[in-house]
Amino acid sequence: MFMRGSLRWRFARSVLNFLFRTLTGAKFLNRESLNLPNTPVIITSNHSSYIDPPLILAFWDRELYFLGHGNLFKNPIFGSFLRFFNGLPLPQGFKRAYDLIEEGYDIGIFPEGGRNKLPQVKIGAFKLSKDKNVPVIVLCIRGNRGRVWRKVLRWLFKRDLRLLYLKTLYPSDFKSEEEMAREFLEILKSALE
Repeated sequence: MFMRGSLRWRFARSVLNFLFRTLTGAKFLNRESLNLPNTPVIITSNHSSYIDPPLILAFWDRELYFLGHGNLFKNPIFGSFLRFFNGLPLPQGFKRAYDLIEEGYDIGIFPEGGRNKLPQVKIGAFKLSKDKNVPVIVLCIRGNRGRVWRKVLRWLFKRDLRLLYLKTLYPSDFKSEEEMAREFLEILKSALE
């Protein structure tokens, strides 16, 4: 399968895919139902761990950029690492996301605005979708909740870390970004029950 993207992105994706599949048994479920358009998309998901962006990166076939909390980029070493692997600090990165969509790149955003925030959802991803007329892919991450040591034990022994495709939201089907955000929230809440 052909993967477009920079060499560093392809390398990171290959290494992460191997590690997730080998160490945690991670799988991308319902992928066959994902009819990915030949246009950029916004990838959204629940967010319960720092491992969520690398997990999506490991299974996503096109180069993407993730928007992340600005504080994550303050440490010069970790911030450089995030930027090298297509991390964009908020709030400045939001403006750059508009340009990247124009250039044909996918954008990853966690609408919760942090980890474990459901049912709180921010509308930035949906505003970007409406403004640029690009679909929103709704994913769900399962098997990634709880304290760090419990997560690691579950990944290694139960091997139940899953990335699940749920639905594609098209901006033309919604009157407002708030309506899209409500739909996102309802879809995720149902999937996580």
